[in-house]
Amino acid sequence: MGRHFAGSDLRIDWIVSSTAERACRTAGLFRDAFDPQIRLTRRRDLYHADSSHLLRIALEEAGDSDEASIMLVGHNPGMHDLAVRLCGEGEPSQLSRLQVKFPTAALAEFDLSIEAMMDGRQATGRLLRYVRPKDLPGQGDRYSELP
Repeated sequence: MGRHFAGSDLRIDWIVSSTAERACRTAGLFRDAFDPQIRLTRRRDLYHADSSHLLRIALEEAGDSDEASIMLVGHNPGMHDLAVRLCGEGEPSQLSRLQVKFPTAALAEFDLSIEAMMDGRQATGRLLRYVRPKDLPGQGDRYSELP
């Protein structure tokens, strides 16, 4: 996934990962292939976090910047629930695929207004892209999850 997005228009300011070994490994592999200069932090509270807690973590990490681009690396069902919760708009086929499953190493990118979310005016955003490892060119059904 990191190699696929390296050099693309995907913007990530920093990565926030669960402290679980597999999540840290996934985050590190992505960062190393995408851009080794990106800051990577680990938070224990991402482990077993529900969608509300994940959203609070993202807002906390963003601070008051409406321009922050943060990648969360966490665990299901919380990550899937958050992704579904944030889907207000987007390309219908991507929205429907995301509704069904959020597999290991999938990437969902959203355009969100932090100001609107903090004010409680909006809890959803626009899904910009949803990519699963098996969607990558040449992967198909050959993808196997990280050990």
